[in-house]
Amino acid sequence: MKKALVAATLVLVGGAAVGCGGGAPTDATDEAFCDAYSSLFADAAELGDADDATIIKRVKEWGAEMEKAGTPADIPDDARAGFEKTVEEIDDLDADASQEDFEKLEEDYSDEEKRQAEAFAKYTTDTCGSPLDHIEVPEAPTEAPSE
Repeated sequence: MKKALVAATLVLVGGAAVGCGGGAPTDATDEAFCDAYSSLFADAAELGDADDATIIKRVKEWGAEMEKAGTPADIPDDARAGFEKTVEEIDDLDADASQEDFEKLEEDYSDEEKRQAEAFAKYTTDTCGSPLDHIEVPEAPTEAPSE
């Protein structure tokens, strides 16, 4: 179940949501934005065995890092809206949130919100690369087990 919560978290963050907000800086360098964005994904392997409270705490810390970093000035308006809502949704998470809570976050989004979420996901991938590039996957054994 913990791995499912980590996966749900990555989907939420990678897919992002949309909204109003607007307090984060709009002059981040691409490097600062991408460093903040990819930091959660880099920690994903360590979160695999963590309890829900630890995962939520790390996600909330990540949201604060993203808000502090802000976005580059050239981010499209719809992608910026997705960024703002993502930060807002993460900030609003209860400390005792569960996997089910993550899964329900996008249920009530309008078509416009979904489009903006996709714009943010595309922007982060285009600007920072795939989030999966930052996850350390254990190597598969190269030799067949001996009998």
